[in-house]
Amino acid sequence: MNHIIRKIRSRLNAFDILVIFGLLLILGALLFFRLSRKTEFVTVRIKLSNDEWWWQGNPPDFWLVQNLSIGQKSYNTFGQKIAEITDLHIYDIGASRRLSFIDVTLMASFDKRRQIYLYNFQPLQIGKPLDLTFGESNVRGLVTHIGSDELTYTDKEIEVQLFAVYPFEADSYKKGLQVKDSQGRVMAEIESAEVKIAQSYEFFDEAKRRFVVKGVDPTRRDVTLRLKIKTIPQNGSYYYIDGAAVKVGGEIWFQFPQTIAKKAIVSKIIK
Repeated sequence: MNHIIRKIRSRLNAFDILVIFGLLLILGALLFFRLSRKTEFVTVRIKLSNDEWWWQGNPPDFWLVQNLSIGQKSYNTFGQKIAEITDLHIYDIGASRRLSFIDVTLMASFDKRRQIYLYNFQPLQIGKPLDLTFGESNVRGLVTHIGSDELTYTDKEIEVQLFAVYPFEADSYKKGLQVKDSQGRVMAEIESAEVKIAQSYEFFDEAKRRFVVKGVDPTRRDVTLRLKIKTIPQNGSYYYIDGAAVKVGGEIWFQFPQTIAKKAIVSKIIK
């Protein structure tokens, strides 16, 4: 054994020893960095989107999120759990698109000097991208919230108007019709529906511009819906699940399971 050690020493020059010492110093520093920071699980909310908050692209298709479920875990190369899905807020926003928020607990460390959490040696901050893998599904999006606070909704009752819709559309809006998220939570429900003969005509010119002219149109219907909806309060304003502001004159789309209330105009905020 001593013979082998002497042989290795005889082949090392000063530069080799310096390189080895540098590598050991780096490894020691990394080990100290990892052991000196206490790890803990931190809850974050991720919005599935492009990596940049100012250009998020299109919301993901249903196939990207349909296999996600509460309780799914992500592991590192050592088999250690580093993330777990604790809640899903996935909403149908039309066609095959889904507006998706995912609550995840992450194994992170706290940097006392900068007063921020670190995940995978990177700062965990609102607006920064995060990339995780759960089974065969990839979750990529922006951090929108850090902390254990649950997403809270405020109930609002509103009245909306739909003008000059087809009779088969008007007939589809029934009391009790609901919009639900991926976990079955009711986001909107029709409390009453009133249908009348349309009091305006709709037509398009050669440039495909839409015009509405006052006058009775027996082939169309005007609909008044009273709904109870879930909203997210923010600085005195309220927003529907797709981000539409709940304000008189504002426009909201409601994606019911078998029908759509397109461009519903808020005519009254009841409470």
